[in-house]
Amino acid sequence: MLQKRFLSCVWTLLAPLLGLALLCASCDDDALQSSIPDVNFHFSCSLSQSPYYRLTTPGQFLFVGTNVNGAPVGFAGLIIGQSIYSDGHTYVAFDAACPVEASRSVAVRVIDDGLGTAECPQCHTRYNLSSGGYPSEGSGTEYLKSYSVWLSGTTLVVN
Repeated sequence: MLQKRFLSCVWTLLAPLLGLALLCASCDDDALQSSIPDVNFHFSCSLSQSPYYRLTTPGQFLFVGTNVNGAPVGFAGLIIGQSIYSDGHTYVAFDAACPVEASRSVAVRVIDDGLGTAECPQCHTRYNLSSGGYPSEGSGTEYLKSYSVWLSGTTLVVN
């Protein structure tokens, strides 16, 4: 009787965990991946030089198509800047390729509104760069692809 009760308690505790494990195992990893392909690149700039000094102000973003050696960066270029919510030292970078179009030839354009907005010229989806690159208007449902950014002194590095 005691053994039966013990097994019942164990099952009561383990059943929800087992269900959760099965649910997680059945999740589709592709749902978390970007429709924009991965590309290898390196970009760095000095925040004390034009036009990059603008990026030191939260809410300012720039499009960059190539690095200092003329090599393409990102899949369709980069959008780099600071969120309007930034502490003044936290930078973000997104691929300029619109996830709806998923083409090297269709890059979202930064709108100089000081809020961090970009718009695709083809599908007209608007992306909120200050909040992680999410689609705020239009047919897009996928966030812009983001890249790692770090600051070393006044040099901003993205890859």
